[in-house]
Amino acid sequence: MEEKFENIVVGAGFAGLVCSGYLARGGQKTLLLEKGPVVGGRAAAHSFNGYNVVMHLPLIMTTVNNGGGYGWANAAKDFGANIRYHSSREPRLYFKGLKKTFMTIPKCLTTDAATDWMIEFLAKARPDLVKDNLKQELRPLVHEILTKPFNEMCREWDQVSVKEWVEARSSNPSIKYLFTSLWAGCAWTGDANFTWERGSMGKGAVMFRIWIGGQGLMSVAIPDVQKGICEPIANAITGNFGCEIRTSQNVSEVLIKNGKTIGVAIKHKGKSDEIIKARRVILATTWLDYFNLFKIMPASLADTLRLPMNQKMGGVFLITGLNDSIPLDGAFFLAYDPKTGSSVQGGCAQNIEQPWNVPAGKQLVWSYSIRSEEEFNRLGLEGITAEMNENFEEIYPGFKKAIEFQTPPKGAIHPSHYEFSSLHKIGQKSPDVEGLYFCGEATWPMYGQITDGTASTGVSVAKMILGLDNPLGGI
Repeated sequence: MEEKFENIVVGAGFAGLVCSGYLARGGQKTLLLEKGPVVGGRAAAHSFNGYNVVMHLPLIMTTVNNGGGYGWANAAKDFGANIRYHSSREPRLYFKGLKKTFMTIPKCLTTDAATDWMIEFLAKARPDLVKDNLKQELRPLVHEILTKPFNEMCREWDQVSVKEWVEARSSNPSIKYLFTSLWAGCAWTGDANFTWERGSMGKGAVMFRIWIGGQGLMSVAIPDVQKGICEPIANAITGNFGCEIRTSQNVSEVLIKNGKTIGVAIKHKGKSDEIIKARRVILATTWLDYFNLFKIMPASLADTLRLPMNQKMGGVFLITGLNDSIPLDGAFFLAYDPKTGSSVQGGCAQNIEQPWNVPAGKQLVWSYSIRSEEEFNRLGLEGITAEMNENFEEIYPGFKKAIEFQTPPKGAIHPSHYEFSSLHKIGQKSPDVEGLYFCGEATWPMYGQITDGTASTGVSVAKMILGLDNPLGGI
């Protein structure tokens, strides 16, 4: 007997889980397919050497929509998922070469407090740029960021660059440096020049409101993101609403006939493709997967994806296990090059945030560095790794001698950090193919950042399919 579903959702990360859950709760027969062996997508933890490495600190917008934002936390409550978490410690900033201690990001309850902190940041990084009357000019910009309705900010500023936003309000070089450097960390774009030209003002503003404005938090899942968040949501939507989830399913093609989706093809080793029919197909995968899922890519999608393919950046990830001969200060941190304003490194001392995932008497730091294509090609993986270790040695004296193991660096040149850029994003309903939808990273609108924002796109698409007009209210 041929299987037929109303919806097939491809990808069981935050977006796919949330979208599938709301569709199933709305009474629609929904199948969620995941390529990996477990739900969670890239949120899955990696275990080796006795460590359970968790490179995610999920975000929650806490002061909107009754405490859950528009993302995974509110969805988890709606689904009845059994989730517990801790709040992460406040992020720390470090200025490379200045031999100064960490600068903790505070939670500021007023515009004046946030403005004063930004000037303190500038005074540490570039005291030459602190001028008279700076607060008077900076304050209205900070007030606009902290008070603009959250849904409007996410929709209106997501595809606006830092340069466009700042230059419409100020020509002050001190303000340019402040927004370029802070947004290099807040928008996860790293390189100051790329951030200024292409970084998403909206994405950075979300993190500014979470970190500096105190309007949200980074959380620590118990015991980790995959087991503590993704699996409980999966269990809730299958047990409570009848959503079907299948893992280890390699979707090879979205099937389209006469301008409509009819289902998907699944590749099985040594066998013919399995065909599963559905009225609608919702892609909740990484956007780079789209290039492999269509025999002929829909025209509007191909047009949208042309530009990010030509905008590339390099990313390097490093995991280091240490003994306990040195103290690690702080949890999540960002290291800045004060001369350029680039955020040259970020990471987390996981043994401080999640000691249960690290063997007793051991420490673990995961770290990343986002570089321009030119710098990545000049230094290579080994050169960037050497710089990252030098940064660690400056931040944590004795770091190199304390190393017990370090993973080979992983990294590559990727198209533009597309989801964090101001480039035009992918519409969540295809204008070319009836029944084809997109949620997850690099789709628009996204009400938040990283895990929270990705999940919000699942809410948005589910509401669209269920015919609910309000994209943000209770579903």
